[in-house]
Amino acid sequence: MATDYYSVLGVDRNASQDEIRAKFRELAKKYHPDVNAGSKEAEQKFKEVAEAYEVLSDPQKRQQYDATGSTTFGDASGSGGSGFNWEDFSHFDDINDIFSKIFGGGFGGGNTGGFYGGYDTQPDLDIYIKVNVTMEDAYYGASKPVKFKRNAMCETCNGTGAEGGVLVTCPTCHGTGKERISRGQGFFNFVQVIVCRTCNGRGKIPKTPCKVCNGKGYIPKMENISITIPKGVDTNTRLRTQKLGNSFGGVTGDLYAVVYVQQNPNIKRTGDNLYVKEAIDFPTAALGGTVQIPLFKEKFNLTIPAGSQPDDVLRIKGAGMPRLTSHGSGDLLVVLKLQVPKHLSSREKELIEELKGEPVKKSWFHI
Repeated sequence: MATDYYSVLGVDRNASQDEIRAKFRELAKKYHPDVNAGSKEAEQKFKEVAEAYEVLSDPQKRQQYDATGSTTFGDASGSGGSGFNWEDFSHFDDINDIFSKIFGGGFGGGNTGGFYGGYDTQPDLDIYIKVNVTMEDAYYGASKPVKFKRNAMCETCNGTGAEGGVLVTCPTCHGTGKERISRGQGFFNFVQVIVCRTCNGRGKIPKTPCKVCNGKGYIPKMENISITIPKGVDTNTRLRTQKLGNSFGGVTGDLYAVVYVQQNPNIKRTGDNLYVKEAIDFPTAALGGTVQIPLFKEKFNLTIPAGSQPDDVLRIKGAGMPRLTSHGSGDLLVVLKLQVPKHLSSREKELIEELKGEPVKKSWFHI
């Protein structure tokens, strides 16, 4: 008597494909050999669940199973049935996707791509370094020395790793750059695809390894260079220098200097605008005047309008941070602060007393 696959999965005979798929995920996770190590009962149950799913998840096989109850699928005569090969689970059309979702990326993990997962034949060759600059450096531009270590291309073999540049097909992967490794135990055996460990995914190996780099194609090198800091950089600006990254397989990556602009306690930056505070005395605030605003090595004249109030913001156009990606500069915004002297001369006290006697037109302040 044929196995009742619907009962094995615990679904109704009219169950949808989504219901069948969801139930299989649930049971596969429950009875998976990795979760039930050493349990023959769980192993057998997992086999039954997987067999039932393969039949019921395939519309053609399910139709034949519902009509005949047959578990042999082939031509109309019933011959040539494929059966189930428990040494290779790759006959499941969507097993990859299912196990990836159940076990978080497939079996085996690591950087191999998991169960029938992808593989990466080209490592990330770019190098990232942090460069600290002051706000003044960002304002004027600068040149900063940096020191870093990288894998530089071997000049003797031009990065091939082979004497005379002669390469031969890798005997492990036969030129594909990837290995297929069987994993698992008992009836359950799956294939994992990883980067070939012999040729590191290149598909070829040196016929005779280069004596300078020992067949690697690169040699460790300490670099001491200067990075040009353009005007207007901000934190997280990436400055690229081509062909100063790591080398692999004759290819060299780039160097990225990631800028960090240190904060200045006296200057606040907002985009391309700069903010500073300037203390003025009462007469200047009341009568107006001109003051000089220092900024790094610069001095800008600022006109104070009569009747200026504390925390008024005055603008000096074009005196802010240079724009990195376009022409011109931002603005310098000056926040006025009223400076009240702590110690007064006799004459100063006398004048203030006279001022106190004058009627002052009061204005309403909105809070």
